[in-house]
Amino acid sequence: MKTSQYLILVFTLLISGSIFSQTTTSNTFSTGGLGNNNGFPPAQTQQKKTNQKGGLDDSTKVIYGPTSSRYFLEEDVFNNRKKLYTIDTLLKGFHNYSTILQRNNTYVDLGLLGTASRPLFYQAPDQLGTRIGYDAYSLYAIEPKDVKYYNTRSPYSDIYYVTAGKGQDILDFDFNRNIDSLWNVGLTLHRITSTKPLVGGTTTTGTIPNAIGHWEFMLHSNYQSKNKKYTIMGYLNRFDHNIIDEGGVARNGVPYDSLLLYDDNNAILTSANSRDTWNNVHVYHEYAGYKAFQIFQTLDYESRKTQFVDKTYSTSLTNKFYASSYLKSPASTDTLYNGFSSSTFQHKSGIKGFYKGFNYRLHFRQRILNYTNLLNNDKLSRSENFVGVWLNQYLKDSTRFFAEGEYHVGSGYRLNAELRGKWLNFGGTFFRNVPTLAQQYMYNSSYRWLNDTVSQANQLKNLQVLSFYANGTIKIKNVIFSPFASFQTIDNYIYFDQKAVVKQSTGSPIAIFRAGGTVGFQSGKFTNINNIYWAYTKSSDLIRMPAITINSRLALDILYAKVLYIQAGLELYYKSGYYGDAYMPATQQFYLQDTQYLNSNFQADIFADMRINRVRVFFKLSHANQRLLGTNGYYIAPGYAGIGRTFGFGVRWLLFD
Repeated sequence: MKTSQYLILVFTLLISGSIFSQTTTSNTFSTGGLGNNNGFPPAQTQQKKTNQKGGLDDSTKVIYGPTSSRYFLEEDVFNNRKKLYTIDTLLKGFHNYSTILQRNNTYVDLGLLGTASRPLFYQAPDQLGTRIGYDAYSLYAIEPKDVKYYNTRSPYSDIYYVTAGKGQDILDFDFNRNIDSLWNVGLTLHRITSTKPLVGGTTTTGTIPNAIGHWEFMLHSNYQSKNKKYTIMGYLNRFDHNIIDEGGVARNGVPYDSLLLYDDNNAILTSANSRDTWNNVHVYHEYAGYKAFQIFQTLDYESRKTQFVDKTYSTSLTNKFYASSYLKSPASTDTLYNGFSSSTFQHKSGIKGFYKGFNYRLHFRQRILNYTNLLNNDKLSRSENFVGVWLNQYLKDSTRFFAEGEYHVGSGYRLNAELRGKWLNFGGTFFRNVPTLAQQYMYNSSYRWLNDTVSQANQLKNLQVLSFYANGTIKIKNVIFSPFASFQTIDNYIYFDQKAVVKQSTGSPIAIFRAGGTVGFQSGKFTNINNIYWAYTKSSDLIRMPAITINSRLALDILYAKVLYIQAGLELYYKSGYYGDAYMPATQQFYLQDTQYLNSNFQADIFADMRINRVRVFFKLSHANQRLLGTNGYYIAPGYAGIGRTFGFGVRWLLFD
């Protein structure tokens, strides 16, 4: 390519996002590699037979399997890493179908699959700019960094089904195939249902066929030019989440612990439900004309609609589920409605490159947000601009140092630096960002912030977070130890008080200390993995979290009749007591509460994961110790009991032709 043509292409790609925007209004445990020996035996991709003259025999066979279909991640392409992943065939952690367990119990939900969830420990936002702030169901959405882009030599399908007890079911279906050697397309279907409400009562309503119903559909594709200089990938995604909101168990003067003895408790809310839907379009493409100078661009568009309705509003007010009402005569209005629609367009365009051990990136990002309150038709439009830089240096001893920064023009910034060595990693982050839109503006019959119109939204100060962290890994023979420690200070912390109303901290910064790690041991066919978390803050009146959290797994590998691989064992979970945050479905926010102390709880799960050929199966007995140690159960969130003893079964079948 001539130099003049290359420069024209650079200019066109960098400005295309701006032009468009102007016209468009994990496994359960960190194991360090222990217990990873239960995959498929090495499979040949091709098996060729030749005749005595060296020619190709008519009996040539092509064998497809987990090693013939590989995938890559957008992050690896973005960072110039030529990395392909083989399809996961491990038994380790296969039985953990719950999204919460897949994240090491560092999140908490309301007891069943698909319910509202939040981080168990404080997490600073990871991106600058105005976020919507309705994130209770975001945990169940597929993130761009997790989308797998395949290169398959044959059609590849992945079918996954789980029946988890208590009316819970999961169905996943993936299909991928190459159109030709350069172009692949695929689709993903994800379904979660529950026919049992969280608390009790009827299992259906006239508008929602299931207590919980979740659909997600994705169509994705990737293409690379013959000279491998141009790459494009992207997806279309539809997310639809429906749930009956119950507000927790109705006490009726009965102590919370006594309610655990009964299966026919009543819910506080009797006719409330939520629906959260969005459509996403995501595209990433790059042109690598030279190693030291490449151009890239990311395009994102999202349209979203979120709604909540309580059709027995006056009764809910009488039961004091809502702290107050802005209506002059709430008794005559028997419906509370909260909802919004939004559209967001974003492009990130820039240059990048690498030379020997040095990598760099420079980018410009633009984000346009349009928001409408569906109750009063109040509207908001914002256009935000960002500039950023990323630098990375590899040293001779495999040590890596990188630093990055992004500036939100006129509003905030994010700075991050980290040194990664062979045994130890440490780094720090300084973050300053605007509050979420849910924190700045709310308008419905029971919740309105100080600003009555969305145009007044911006009365809160910017959040500031300073973080330092360190972690490492030490492996001695068959023992592994991976400790970590972190320290955070938070200024202008934004939270929701005991009345579920937004507030902001003042005075001295809030300090949070966390430490812990993974301790693992493997001897022959026996594996033991333990994750331990410790957390502390003096500001426990604002940020509440359990002091101690422990996950432990004991597993034994068994080979039966040389064809059936089995990993069976026991998983133990412990969480110390604390005043956990309550959930307000009318605003989709978690808030402080002082009425129910969540006692420490201990749970034991028994599992057996099996594989024969390309089919994996699991059997799991959750909370096997329920009512065996003198306790009736436990509450995972205020008003919501943790799931009791249940039996689950799941199967995953991989097809390669």
